[in-house]
Amino acid sequence: MNDFWGFVGRTYERAMPDFWLRMNPKYQWAFGIALLICLWLATGLFRQGAHADTAATKTAETPTVRVARLVATPHEALIPVRGRTEALHQVDVRAEVDGVVSAIHFEKGDRVKAGQVLCELKVNDRGARATQAEAQMAQAQKELEVAKELYKEGFRSKTQMAQSQATYEAAKAGAATMNIQLANTKIKAPFAGIVDERYANLGDYLQVGNKCAMVVAPEPFLAVGTLSEDVVGQVHPGNKARVKLVTGEMVDGTVRFVAEHADPNTRTFRVEIELPNPKALLKSGVSADIGIVPSKMLPAHKISPGILVLEDSGVVGVRVVQKNIARFIPVKVISDGPDGMWIAGLPPTADVIVVGQEFVGNGEKVKAVFERAGKAS
Repeated sequence: MNDFWGFVGRTYERAMPDFWLRMNPKYQWAFGIALLICLWLATGLFRQGAHADTAATKTAETPTVRVARLVATPHEALIPVRGRTEALHQVDVRAEVDGVVSAIHFEKGDRVKAGQVLCELKVNDRGARATQAEAQMAQAQKELEVAKELYKEGFRSKTQMAQSQATYEAAKAGAATMNIQLANTKIKAPFAGIVDERYANLGDYLQVGNKCAMVVAPEPFLAVGTLSEDVVGQVHPGNKARVKLVTGEMVDGTVRFVAEHADPNTRTFRVEIELPNPKALLKSGVSADIGIVPSKMLPAHKISPGILVLEDSGVVGVRVVQKNIARFIPVKVISDGPDGMWIAGLPPTADVIVVGQEFVGNGEKVKAVFERAGKAS
């Protein structure tokens, strides 16, 4: 045993350098322990590096996304327009002669017929002057007849004959003028409708142009709005439209007018939708949401709103897979409903990411797992 330890001692002295053998033993122990600690720490770092390499490898794995292959179909997308209702025929009925109101033949809300008397003015001396004018015309007519007989017999010249004819025509015009003034003392409805406003009362003095009443024709009615420059080319007279009023009514109508010139301030074009109103239920000035069927159906894709992606720039779109690379494509929502959303802007056939679109970036390589074709859910 002593020989063994002696052998170990001699081997140690031969292996160690001279400076180490001359060192105090307690320093040798200290350096040895420090060396062991360093080796232990180095072993731990190597293991940590191996774990980090494994994690990086896992991170670098290609993400998997679920994809639906969508095919565009023609879609009758309604063009939305915000507007209001408006009566096609609405007029303030005004006095055409001066006079005091002697009778009122309506109340607000009454239905009136075309030509029905609304307000009557006092005739005063208009009746007498009309009678006088009629008598003067009758006298001038008789004188003209006598002048014609005398002209045939050669007792009147051609100039005298023309003068008698002019006298008669002047008397005839004077009688017609007085009859018109007499008739205008009765202010009448220009068309059938509903009296929406009363301006005159019994005893009021109306001058020419003063208002008697407002009459509104209940049918046809209009829904009016404005079209932007990018859609005005898709709307023409005759296009169908659906109008939803804020009061709850839903009415189908037809485009009757599209402006040829834009409003210089808003760069929009006026559009008018003609609406049936046989029961006079529609009111003028009511806010309306108008949906106009365009002249041409657009190719569109039907999706679930949940697959839309909002880019940092604020642009809305979807992510598609093209050759195993995720791409962002901006889209335009053309209609939305309880059964899905219709969008435009995609290629005719598109592989749209329906699960995982929020976790992959534009240009990132992905592994696509396809679901059955159809609506993206």
